[in-house]
Amino acid sequence: MEKILLALDAQHINTQTVDFACYLARLTNSRLTGIFLEDLLSEGAIRFEIAQEMALPERVVDARETPMGARNEITETNIKSFRQSCDCRGIHAHVHRDRGIPVDEVIEESRFADLLVVDVDTSFAQKRDGTPHKFVKDVLQEAECPVVLAPYSFHSIDEIIFAYNGSASSVFAIKQFTYLFPEWRQKKVTIVEVKEKDDNAIGHQRKMKEWLEAHYPNVELKVLAGDPSDQLFGYLIEKKNAMVVMGAYGRNMLSSFFKRSHAHLIVKTVNLPIFITHH
Repeated sequence: MEKILLALDAQHINTQTVDFACYLARLTNSRLTGIFLEDLLSEGAIRFEIAQEMALPERVVDARETPMGARNEITETNIKSFRQSCDCRGIHAHVHRDRGIPVDEVIEESRFADLLVVDVDTSFAQKRDGTPHKFVKDVLQEAECPVVLAPYSFHSIDEIIFAYNGSASSVFAIKQFTYLFPEWRQKKVTIVEVKEKDDNAIGHQRKMKEWLEAHYPNVELKVLAGDPSDQLFGYLIEKKNAMVVMGAYGRNMLSSFFKRSHAHLIVKTVNLPIFITHH
């Protein structure tokens, strides 16, 4: 892996997410590009700027005193903080200031990257729209590279958990993760499969385990029964220092996992990085 993107709200950056992205960049010896998203085209932002500027007295003012000037100053401060975080870790950092519709900017950037890191709380909506927010859901649906949802706090990775449901999408996610992170091949690997029926048929389980054992020396299979999202949540809530790998956002287990009424609780409680991709 050579290029990691970090999507950031230019006005509100999460230092925990920056630290996690720096960890991944340093682990893989990759460039880290901070995408500072400035939602200057939203109707709300435009109305705010106009209303504020109309209220200014007729006098010569410092640019920083205007709404646009103040926003620009905050962005510059956050960019400086990001660069300092990368420099102190010896990470080769780039910065892109993307002014436009945030989700469109991120999707376009993802076409030319190996991995995208996103803070699950990132939102450009005027009102909170659930967790993950619509911005994050749209990124998961449309991104043209794998996405990692950053945890709220992070210490280390001791285990890789592959959420496997026998589909081509889940296998694709497992393979993409394995190719992108050869640095974690000595970690413990757990395949978690949830059966919704009482039958004993598990699709291609033997072949999947055989493929994984060719890449990882320590592979364990865990089979759960019941509702996929409930069972997965119950399993993950007890885990620490693990990376979760899922495929095909918008379908099957992952879609159900985030569409439940307690999705906010799931994301807040399961404090684990989640790797998501589709093909």
